[in-house]
Amino acid sequence: MISMDRCKREQIVGFLRNQLDVDEKLEFLGHVEACVQCWEEIYNARKNEHPHYYKRTSRQVKITDSELKRIDTLQQEADEKVA
Repeated sequence: MISMDRCKREQIVGFLRNQLDVDEKLEFLGHVEACVQCWEEIYNARKNEHPHYYKRTSRQVKITDSELKRIDTLQQEADEKVA
């Protein structure tokens, strides 16, 4: 296995270009599993290649104070009907 002390740029480039043979790729993937620096480099390279896969998709819903008050009023009315 590749020592974390000797991360090789050539292997990262070879992996990204799909130029490693099967044994080299397996050895490198074993190393990446334990090496945060190499993992981040691979992640960032792939992210730069395919930015559309990494877009934030979370949606924020903005509710005004008057809408919150209306919701509270409706909830109170519903609670009173149940009680």
